[in-house]
Amino acid sequence: MATEDTWRPPSEWCPVTRYWHADDDQATEHEVTELVAAFVRALQPEVAAETGTWTGQTTLAIGTALARNGHGHLHAVEVNPGLAEQARQMCAGLPVTVITGDSLTWEPPPGIGFAWIDGADRRDLEAERILDRMLPGAVIGIHDTGPLHAPGRMDWLLAHPRLSSITLRTPRGVSFATVTA
Repeated sequence: MATEDTWRPPSEWCPVTRYWHADDDQATEHEVTELVAAFVRALQPEVAAETGTWTGQTTLAIGTALARNGHGHLHAVEVNPGLAEQARQMCAGLPVTVITGDSLTWEPPPGIGFAWIDGADRRDLEAERILDRMLPGAVIGIHDTGPLHAPGRMDWLLAHPRLSSITLRTPRGVSFATVTA
C-alpha cells in the first residue's frame, strides 16, 4: 500500500498527503475507508448503498461493519463487470449484493440509512439521485470532493436544504452529510 503522495502531491488543500494510504490512484484512502466503516457501525443502518465499488475495498469494509452490527444489507453498484465480480468474490458471505450496472440507471433501494458515493465523475448526479431514497437522519458520504476534482460540482451539497454537510481535507477530499428531512 502506497502513501497518498505517490498519487497526489501536497497542496494548499492538503499539505501533508503522505499521512494517507491508497492502493492506487482511484481507490479510497484506507483511512477514509475506516471512517466509512465507523459510520456504518455507529448508524446501524438496515439498508446501505454504494456507487463505484472499484476493487471492493470500501465495499468489504461496509459489509464487514454490517455483519458486525448483526443486521443490515449493502446494495453496491459497479459499472465495470470485472471489478464488480472482484468485489462480489471479496464480499462472499457478507450481507452485500454487488450489482453490475450504471449507477445512473440503477434503481436504489428505499430506506437507505447510509450511502457511500464513489462512482466515476458523476458523484454529484449519483448523490442527488440517491437522496430521495434516504431516511431522515441518514448519512451520505461522497469521495473525491476536494478542489482538484471537478471544482464547483459539489457546491450543491453545501447549499442543499435537506443536508447538513462537512468536507474533510483529505488528499482527495471527502464529504459527509446528514439528511435533515
